[in-house]
Amino acid sequence: MTGRPGSDGRGGVWKVFLLVLILFSLIITPFSPVGATVPDNHHNVLLLHSYYDGLSWSDDVTDGVCSVLDGPEQDVDLYIEYMDMPRVDSPGYAEKMLDLLKVKYAGTSFDVIICSDEYAFHFLREYHDDLFPGVPVVFCGVNYFEDSYLDDWEDCTGIVEAYDVVGTIHAAITLDPDVRRVYVVNDRSETGLSNQKVIERAAEEYRGRIEIISPAEQSFDQTLEDVSTLPPDAVVLLMTYYLDPDGTSYDYAEVISDVSNASSVPVYGVWNIYLGEGLIGGRLTSGREQGTAAGGTALRILEGESASTIPIKKDLQGVYTFDYHQLERFDLQESDLPAGSIVINAPKTAVEIDRDVLTVVIFALVILLLLVTFLGYTVSVRKKTEIALRKSEEMFRGIAERSFDIIFITDAEGRYTYLSPSIRRVAGYDPEEFVGKSYFVDLDENWRKIVEEANSALKGGNAVEGVAVSIRAKDGSPRYLEINAAPIMIGGVVTGIQGVVRDVTERREMEQAREEAYAQIDRNIAQFATLGDEIRNPLSVIVGLADLNCTEEDTERILEQARIIDEIIDRLDKGWIESEKVQAYLRKRG
Repeated sequence: MTGRPGSDGRGGVWKVFLLVLILFSLIITPFSPVGATVPDNHHNVLLLHSYYDGLSWSDDVTDGVCSVLDGPEQDVDLYIEYMDMPRVDSPGYAEKMLDLLKVKYAGTSFDVIICSDEYAFHFLREYHDDLFPGVPVVFCGVNYFEDSYLDDWEDCTGIVEAYDVVGTIHAAITLDPDVRRVYVVNDRSETGLSNQKVIERAAEEYRGRIEIISPAEQSFDQTLEDVSTLPPDAVVLLMTYYLDPDGTSYDYAEVISDVSNASSVPVYGVWNIYLGEGLIGGRLTSGREQGTAAGGTALRILEGESASTIPIKKDLQGVYTFDYHQLERFDLQESDLPAGSIVINAPKTAVEIDRDVLTVVIFALVILLLLVTFLGYTVSVRKKTEIALRKSEEMFRGIAERSFDIIFITDAEGRYTYLSPSIRRVAGYDPEEFVGKSYFVDLDENWRKIVEEANSALKGGNAVEGVAVSIRAKDGSPRYLEINAAPIMIGGVVTGIQGVVRDVTERREMEQAREEAYAQIDRNIAQFATLGDEIRNPLSVIVGLADLNCTEEDTERILEQARIIDEIIDRLDKGWIESEKVQAYLRKRG
């Protein structure tokens, strides 16, 4: 491969090299959307099809229109309607379609109308002023067009479907110079009548050289019978056959399949919708090309141009395109095709590559290989990190699930995001009953104030320890808890709280029992002191009375017993003192 005449070829190579570097930089650099300019105005556009949704030609036209009007810079709502012709071609149908569109779009204002193919075009020629007065129209897919069609119709322009029948016949003769007859398959629908006018012009050009046979008002069955008996010097030119004279409608795929199977000679055409279904080829026009051109014209109108100042486009005559399988079927040589022809379904062949281009490609592949290696290493590191993180999480979860204490995590708003299963043992609740709830739930005002103070410290970035609170277990019994917690900090911001809650109910109950025991001891000691006084007072009276009223022997006996009682009281007093020492020791050690 060499460069263009007048160049050394290396400039193109370095352009390729530069393109590779740009692509490489795009691969390794994160994509950042660039702000697009928002159109000043919103627009409504109606696309009116002659045929039906699902027909390849109609779908291709729609794709072409959307490729222009659905861009990020456009603010366009595209409405699509199908007239479903010629499948529905009953008397009065056009008037009913008129009434339907009037009702359907009574409240919608359109900026442009795009119509595709003959039926929609001639429908708007007749009813445009009734339906959409003053709205500019862009037509496409119109097979036969005369300038007089736009007399008294301003703001209308479009794209003529200038398919090249002469070019297709020329291709057939080029491939087989013995061709002398062209048998035309065409119906008498509105599109077919437009086709017939184009066929008549081609017949004039080939008069005396090629016989063009175009049967009138012939059924599809009769057409298949004709093409099955054509002589070797004939070819078939498939135009459109949507409608039989008896009103039977046909799908394009069904038509090309039946005609190709019945024909013993090549079937040529002018539309790419038949390609790959049995058509050998020709100079083929595409619906997408028509739609794209119509969308571009509509966009010009939306941007401010007047439709009447935009010339009608009549030169979209298609590209020579052929099917390798059909060429091989009829033993026709690819080398005889018109220059610039495209061949589909061709077997892959070896391609010669310029050495400099190959060098750039290899260099690009090496860079891509290094990139893939780097990405592979990154992925490997990430996987190892994920495995380590998963193990860490599993370890944490194992510790949390086996812990007797409650381990908890909250978000920045104090809502629980995790509670360990030990909450079941402590309070009888399942963790799921608290997840998503605030840690202020079920707290009375006294405990709420304590928790609010702790929460304020945590939000300030400080840890808290030994915060005592009380809650009600699920069975209604009280549970005394002790909380140790710390904030979770990310980038200096508190994003959550984590901590441990210990059940101290048993310890609290023991402390209460001990306090009650101390109180009882205090009461007992006081009773000891009182008891000594209460006994000594009557004892003194008894001793006094004995001295006055009893014999010496009886007095001595009473005094002896009094001494014994006094010794007992002394021992009680000594016991009270010892009890106070024991009590002081217990309080000190307790």
